[in-house]
Amino acid sequence: MTTPTIYLCDDDEGVRSSIAFLLRQHDLNVLTYASGPELLAALDAWTTPQRGIFVLDVRMEPLSGLQVHDALISRGLGTRMPVLFLSGHGDIPMAVAAMAKGAFHFVEKPYADDALVQLMERALEQEVQWHARMARHDAMLQLIAGLSRQQVRLMPLVAAGELNKTIAWKMELSVRTVEEHRRKIFERLNVHSAAELATLLAEARAAGIDIPQGTPPAT
Repeated sequence: MTTPTIYLCDDDEGVRSSIAFLLRQHDLNVLTYASGPELLAALDAWTTPQRGIFVLDVRMEPLSGLQVHDALISRGLGTRMPVLFLSGHGDIPMAVAAMAKGAFHFVEKPYADDALVQLMERALEQEVQWHARMARHDAMLQLIAGLSRQQVRLMPLVAAGELNKTIAWKMELSVRTVEEHRRKIFERLNVHSAAELATLLAEARAAGIDIPQGTPPAT
């Protein structure tokens, strides 16, 4: 399994080196970058998804930390890997803007070493939770993608405990077709009852997967 890494981007060499040294003293894996473009170029060179968190200084050239954050979001990383900001200016509007876009935390310099390490550890714990949730989401999406559109529409009715003949009437299908769809749904999703299917669909919706709530009765 890939070890989560702290991707630290700060254009002040002294700050960058001191933070990296501090974190490594606590057995945390750190990679450092002197600018936003340097970090983004490294990310674009990834051939496989990586694990970890980003720590960005707010005021950098030629890209600010907020601009780098926008670039991470556009690459789909801002929702998979927590982002923390470092600022020596106490710019509250920047902090509000960053948090509104999903940043994990905003740290004002100077900071206490112990507090900074604890914050990094909390962010890494959050990353583990996000990664697990996204893994469940992706696995669920792959399973559901193996079903036909009609089977996806039929799933909520089966999960609700509807009888085959009732589902057949609502969806204008034969009972035999409904029975076959039910069998394939159970087999594909590895469930054995309507209750298990209902639990799985609740988890899918909680993970952000669009599952129909049900099919209206036929008229």
